[in-house]
Amino acid sequence: MKRYLSGIDWVINTLDYLGRRRSGVGNISQIVLELLGRPEEKDLRKRLDNCLKAIPALSGYPKRAVNLCPYWKVSGRSYPLALNVYNLDNDSGFTEALSIFRDQLDKPFRNKREHLVFNLIYCRDKTYFGMVFDHRLIDARGAEAFLSMLAQEPQELSPLNSLEEPSNLNRWLDKFRSGRKINRVFLHLTAGKPRVLTLRQNSSNSRLSVFAFSAQESRVIADNSYKSAGYLMLMPYLLAKSIVCLHSIFEQRKILPADYLIPVSVDSRASDLVKQEPFFNHLSFFLFRIKTEEAHDFAVVLDKIRKQMYEQVKIGLPEAIKEASFLIRIAPLPLVDFFMRVMTKGETASFAFSFLGESVFAPDTFLGAKVCNLLHLPRIPLPPGLGIFFNQYQGRLNATLSSVKGLLSESEVKQVDEYLKGLA
Repeated sequence: MKRYLSGIDWVINTLDYLGRRRSGVGNISQIVLELLGRPEEKDLRKRLDNCLKAIPALSGYPKRAVNLCPYWKVSGRSYPLALNVYNLDNDSGFTEALSIFRDQLDKPFRNKREHLVFNLIYCRDKTYFGMVFDHRLIDARGAEAFLSMLAQEPQELSPLNSLEEPSNLNRWLDKFRSGRKINRVFLHLTAGKPRVLTLRQNSSNSRLSVFAFSAQESRVIADNSYKSAGYLMLMPYLLAKSIVCLHSIFEQRKILPADYLIPVSVDSRASDLVKQEPFFNHLSFFLFRIKTEEAHDFAVVLDKIRKQMYEQVKIGLPEAIKEASFLIRIAPLPLVDFFMRVMTKGETASFAFSFLGESVFAPDTFLGAKVCNLLHLPRIPLPPGLGIFFNQYQGRLNATLSSVKGLLSESEVKQVDEYLKGLA
C-alpha cells in the first residue's frame, strides 16, 4: 500500500509551493538542541546513516497516483543526509550559532529528494545541533519525535520501512458536510482583508530572535496565565499577549484599520502517539479574528480568544478542517493556492503563531552530551512574513520571533523583543 497524503498534507504542500514560488525556499523550519559537551561527529554520521537505511521515506517525494490522489513516492535509491559542521572558537556563543542557523533557513533543498539538513556547531563547552526539516515530510512535534529516535543507540533503532496510509476515497458525504461547516465559519472569519504589514524593502531572507526563559521565569508566566485565562490556557494567554504586542507596531505604522486574522495550528495527540507516527502532518487549525479597536486591551482580547476557541471546539472545526481538506487533494497545487488566496483576499494572515506545549523529545542526553534546551526556529514565509512561536522543554518556555528581513525596522524588532522578554 502507498503512503497517500492527507488533505492537511496537501495544504502544507500548497504552502511549500507558495514559498518556493515567491522566495525559492519552501515551507521549512529548524529544530535545535543545545548541548553541554561535544558529541563526536563520526557517531552522529553513523546515526544518520542508520536512520536513512531504516526510513526510506526520508528520500521520498510527492507524486500523483492513477486515482489522482497524491502520495509519497519511495524509491529504492536513498539520498544522503547532509551534515554541516562548524567550529566557533570565540566568545560570541549562541549569537553566532543563531546566525548560522538563520542562514541555513534561507537555503533551498538541493533537489526534490532532500528533506532534512543537519548542522552541528561546536562552541567551546557547548554544542548546538540543528535539523532543518521539510514540513511536507514532518511537522514540528514530529521533528521532536524524530530527534528522540536519532538519540537512540543504533541497535535500538527500529526499521520503519512501511509508512502506509489508505487513499481515504470514501465517506464523501461526511467530507462535504465538513466542507459546508468550515465554509460558513470561514465566510465569517475571513470577511474583508486581514490587517497586515507591508515589506519595506525587497527581501526574502530571515530574521530571528530567540528567548529562553529560566525555569523560574517560566513558572511565573504559567502562573500569570492561570490567573488570567484559567487552568491549562497558556496558549490563549500567549496569543493574546502577542496580539497586544504586535498591535502597537501596526498602530505606529498607521496601517489601515482592519481585523486581525491569526491561524493557530493544533495537534492534540499524546506524546506516545506522535512517537508512533512522527512523519507527515497530523495537525489542524483554529482561526481567530480580533477587531482593531479591541486589540489594545489584553483582557478583552483574551476573552475573545477564549470564546472563539470554545465555539470552534464546540462545532468541531479542527476536525472538520481535517476532514474537508481531503476534498482538495485532486486539485493541482497552483489551483489550491489560487483558491486559498481568493478565500483570504490575497493575504494568508496578519501574523503566524503557534504554541507547541511540552516537548515530545524525551532523552536527557544526545550522543553522550547533556541536553540543556530544545528550540524551534521556523522560517516564516511572505505573506504574512511575521510570526511568534512558543515551545516548552522540561517545563521551560522558549519564544521565537521570526520575520522576513526588512518587514520590521530595528527599533520595531527591539520593541517586540523587549515585550517578549517582559512576559516573565
